[in-house]
Amino acid sequence: MELVATAALGIAAARSFAAHVPLALAFAFAFYGALHAAAVALCLRPRPAPGRGLAFAAAAALQSGLLACLGSLAVPLLARGDFGSAALLVVAASAFAGALGYGALLRWILRYPVGVAPLVSIGLACSLAACAALALTRRFPTGGGTWLAILWWLAFSGGLCVVAARRTRSAVGLAGAAEQRMP
Repeated sequence: MELVATAALGIAAARSFAAHVPLALAFAFAFYGALHAAAVALCLRPRPAPGRGLAFAAAAALQSGLLACLGSLAVPLLARGDFGSAALLVVAASAFAGALGYGALLRWILRYPVGVAPLVSIGLACSLAACAALALTRRFPTGGGTWLAILWWLAFSGGLCVVAARRTRSAVGLAGAAEQRMP
């Protein structure tokens, strides 16, 4: 609970540093990453050891902050007059890379069994969600990067739920098949 409160305060503090936009964006997304990672670690069953959960939150925060910083630096380099297309490309690529990296952290730090194919599907869903968030940000600018964080979280977490449900159905189906006796 303390980690969630700290992350929420960090997000509010980072958003107040609007003078240094790339740095503020990196810090805000680092806190978004820590907040989501803490929620994921608390919701997984079986629940990971507290040390692994904290390591996962720290690694996710670092990854989220770095991707936001790299993305904000890449947009002007790619823009060449068409800022909107460059922003869309960078947001989609960052969301996809973030999902793959996040999945790798889940596998490596939390030892959560998620395959490469489901991670690619989740990454594509995260990219679509990030593009939708960019459109929402243009329509409702007061939400800022929060739209991106929320829709990305929903896509990633929803993808994990689908993976877990498939794994459960497969396990139940295999157990049922093993119990059936041959005549």
